[in-house]
Amino acid sequence: MASIALFLGLLWLSVLPLDVPSAASPVTVRVHPDPVYADWQGNLLRLSCDFELANSSDQVYEVSDVRAKAFASDGTLLAWSKVDSNGGRPSIEVLGPRRLEAHGALTVFNPFLFETAAAVDHVVFEFRLGGKDAPGAQVEADVRTAVFRQKTRLIVPVPGARLWAYDGPGFLSHHRRLDLLNPFNRDVLHLRANGQRYAVDLVVVDRGGAPFHGDPGDQKNWLGFGSLIVAPAGGVVVEAESALPDDIPFDEARASENPALMIGNHVVIDHGNGEFSALAHFKSGSLRVGKGQRVAQGDPLGEMGHSGMGSGLVHLHYELRSGPGSFDAEGLPARFSGFRRVGEAKPVTAEIEAGWIIETPPRKQ
Repeated sequence: MASIALFLGLLWLSVLPLDVPSAASPVTVRVHPDPVYADWQGNLLRLSCDFELANSSDQVYEVSDVRAKAFASDGTLLAWSKVDSNGGRPSIEVLGPRRLEAHGALTVFNPFLFETAAAVDHVVFEFRLGGKDAPGAQVEADVRTAVFRQKTRLIVPVPGARLWAYDGPGFLSHHRRLDLLNPFNRDVLHLRANGQRYAVDLVVVDRGGAPFHGDPGDQKNWLGFGSLIVAPAGGVVVEAESALPDDIPFDEARASENPALMIGNHVVIDHGNGEFSALAHFKSGSLRVGKGQRVAQGDPLGEMGHSGMGSGLVHLHYELRSGPGSFDAEGLPARFSGFRRVGEAKPVTAEIEAGWIIETPPRKQ
């Protein structure tokens, strides 16, 4: 028994950093956004938050372990997750870049989902960092979860269509993984917040899932090109851009002069309650609304196109956010009503997840 206990003790030590971090860590952590919304998917809690680690020392560090403890409101531990440097192919590698330069900063995206049997009040994230020829560092962030109560009743803005959610809210979403420290995002686009954190990209497909027939380089071969886009809810149009061409090649210099080229032709609707709908990549010249115009839910806005440097494929980009600006507002979770997920009999009200195939009812005349 003694030998087993000794073995277990050595095993426990082998998976823990041996460096004892100092009380005054040179590394600090900042959480984005504020607040962090508790996004429940059944029993799974998804926290779409990012961490900005800042190093005030001359030492170069590397993130070696990230641990997260989820607590109930009475302090009871509900779940404990980790990614670390243990093993032949350590799980810490899923984080991507982990090097924290001297007097530098690093973005780390939350890698955890929590499955719990009770509501989570807060999550304590612990970052352990190693440094060559120097003591390690450790920093914690206590993330309090907030509940987002959507005020606007939204419909999917592509009526009478079968749609593939090319992307949606989630850990693997390219919308969510927007590094505000990246030089292009920070210095060219002047991003100060992630308005597309919960965005969804909707592509028109046929029964077998094909989004185009023939040469994809010809816009007219895409099933969605020219599809009607309607207002997801009523409000006042506060932005309306229709003159940008389709198929804009990426050009950093042009994007620096006009960051709106990244999103192409677009409409922003103020719903009058602190929530704004942004719709992007409209077909050039197709908008039927102008700035200052009031629209009702279901009113025609324009047609699906391929404008914008970041459009990739013919689709509608939709985001619910906290303000009108594309580069300084925060994204909000968006639930839509009245659509049917293929394979289900009845319409639902839900967030649209990446990979879903859905059908929407025809537009009411």
